[in-house]
Amino acid sequence: MASISVQLEIFKREEIALQVQSREEKGKGAVGRLRRLTGMLPGVLYGHTQAPFCFKAEARVLERALGQGGQNAVFLVGVDKSAVPDRAVVREIQYHKVRGDIMHVDLLRVDPEERLRISVPIVAKGVPAGVRTGGGALQQTLTLAEMECVASELPSRLEIDITDLEVGQSIHVRDLLDQEGRIITDPGVTIVSVLAPRLVVAATAETAAEESAEAKGAEAPAKN
Repeated sequence: MASISVQLEIFKREEIALQVQSREEKGKGAVGRLRRLTGMLPGVLYGHTQAPFCFKAEARVLERALGQGGQNAVFLVGVDKSAVPDRAVVREIQYHKVRGDIMHVDLLRVDPEERLRISVPIVAKGVPAGVRTGGGALQQTLTLAEMECVASELPSRLEIDITDLEVGQSIHVRDLLDQEGRIITDPGVTIVSVLAPRLVVAATAETAAEESAEAKGAEAPAKN
């Protein structure tokens, strides 16, 4: 099947300076009190055969950075302002189960020249012509692309322009490979499609029928 022309924009990861302090507090109780008593968030920096470094950072600073794209950024982690900072990416964020507050952050050291396999968000930009004028419905089935690249060139996201997509047309991974050869996701995987109106109606009707059947089954009296 022939590829279609896709406008692709690749965004490089932002670099964010993060000043941290060595953390002596250990154990669930002591770490849990950090934020409440000092306004600090705990974390661990590890990787590259170096010993894990337990740190704490100002909660407002770290939360602001993570909320403004830091989850897809490269952090320049500094302890001593005169030393060369460690380059790191977010490995894991732990949230409070009830409040949703950030409780702990794991950062992974990266060497600018090492090759990494990462998942990069795919963002669909615009409203397809098939939705605007054809009554179709947009369906995005792939939101992350697997990529392999050197750490110094890590993308933060891939943005595809879908404004010219007509009813019945789809964009597949293979349609991006001429512009971005570092993608290693299966080329045949569909990213976005514009469904025909009849398919949308059929899918809606089928769902309604299933829900009606379930409701009738629940209302049916039990037989002795």
